[in-house]
Amino acid sequence: MRHGATAGLISSRDAMDRIRALTDGPADPLAVPFLFGMAALVAHWADELDEAEQLVRRALDPLGSFLLHPMHHILTDVRVDLAAARADHDAVLAEPRARTPRIRSSGPGPTSAHTQAVIALVETGRLEEAALLVDGFELPTAPDSWRTHRFLYARGVLRAAAGEPAAALEDFEECGRRQASREAYLSVASPWRVGAAECLLALGRPHEALAHAEEEARLAEVWHTPRVRGRALRVLGEATGGRRGLRLTGGAVALLRGTPADAELIAALIAHGRLLLRARERSQARKALYEAVERAERLGAVRLRGVAEELLHEGGARRAGAPRTGPAALTDSERRIAGLAAEGRTNAEIAASLHLARRTVETHLTAAYRKLGITRRTELPTALPPSPYGPPARAS
Repeated sequence: MRHGATAGLISSRDAMDRIRALTDGPADPLAVPFLFGMAALVAHWADELDEAEQLVRRALDPLGSFLLHPMHHILTDVRVDLAAARADHDAVLAEPRARTPRIRSSGPGPTSAHTQAVIALVETGRLEEAALLVDGFELPTAPDSWRTHRFLYARGVLRAAAGEPAAALEDFEECGRRQASREAYLSVASPWRVGAAECLLALGRPHEALAHAEEEARLAEVWHTPRVRGRALRVLGEATGGRRGLRLTGGAVALLRGTPADAELIAALIAHGRLLLRARERSQARKALYEAVERAERLGAVRLRGVAEELLHEGGARRAGAPRTGPAALTDSERRIAGLAAEGRTNAEIAASLHLARRTVETHLTAAYRKLGITRRTELPTALPPSPYGPPARAS
């Protein structure tokens, strides 16, 4: 089943139907970690993220504290991959193995946790840290494994973000060659064709970029999840350009709305905004790019926010100043009041402790909810950063 998925032979719906049939029936206890672990991996590719998490838990239950079981590290990797699929960069970087390179000429080489850590560092604007992590591995001597293939992709992401499209292209295409040698043509977790197409466009080789984009779109239609289809439509639109490119990137935006693929939606909004600027439709371009900025702020996607802001500036818009969404957008008063509410204080208690009218507290909390992208008080503890808030700020 996993081979059929990566070879581009079956759809995500077919894969999930087979997985559910397998995991709903009785299983040999010794086989449970392998069966449910592989099922979780495919469910992750199918963007059934909640179901994949449940499968990971079911796979880990029989293992207990047996950390040397061959599936234990794979299951840990799947958990990190699930956090990455949600663009939860903090959770990715909190994994203990994610930031610890193994500098040695032999051994297991980079893990999926290392791959996702490199990408998370790039997306949060920490390129120097990402480069240090990459330099901790000697890839020419690393085992020829799926993990190494994916790490090549992550190094390509870093090099592309650092303005080295030629070097990034080498990594993306080497990742593709290694995966193709195992008959893995569909690459959900490390979309090397997308990266390669973007690099080829940057290098002024649009015909080669279009070939990669068209093949990515063909395979995406087979697998048929919104994430891979939206990503493929976005890069196909960028490679195509013109009015057809606009239709493709607009389709990518529509397809990705309401899915777990927030980072892909931001990338699609940026691509659509870029093509709108080229078509001299500045008003519509700004609308797409401002949405990209706001979503990127909320997600902590520093790199994507920077790209969107640069395009806004090129289109004649003012550069964004202070963030308008996310924890950094809170005023001192909003931050302090939201922090107290997150600790469990009622509005009346907050008003009394800060010598404010209760209505003022409610107004600041409403503003904080909007900037944090939440709707309920119970969401405050996870939406606010874990750092202390400092001395009380007098609300105005």
